[in-house]
Amino acid sequence: MPQILGDFKVANVFDGTTDGVPFIAGRSPLPPGSEREKLLAYLKQGEFILRAAGLGVDQLDPARGQQVPIIVFTDGTWVWDASIAYYLKEHDLPPESAFLDYLRSREFHYEAPTEERVDAALAAIQAA
Repeated sequence: MPQILGDFKVANVFDGTTDGVPFIAGRSPLPPGSEREKLLAYLKQGEFILRAAGLGVDQLDPARGQQVPIIVFTDGTWVWDASIAYYLKEHDLPPESAFLDYLRSREFHYEAPTEERVDAALAAIQAA
């Protein structure tokens, strides 16, 4: 279930944590192939709204160290972070179902949001 910030849906990377260890529940696998490649392309096309310096630690394999990009994107409706693509590529972790369903309904067709929607997404994230 996505987090709602204002009128934006925020895609969760994980479904929760247990004793500090993140987990997912009930997500269908997304095997290599055309759909996965379209998803990854869509995630990279999002409008950049926020970036932190450096990289984050891989939460599923901390021994990898700081590998995870800390960047937040939007398409004007959803907000997601770059770690979704990282965890899909590196750990076969699919995005949450609601976000994936949304992208499938658009046939992974990206349309750039207006500047107003980008500004609103940033304000929603900063207010959280």
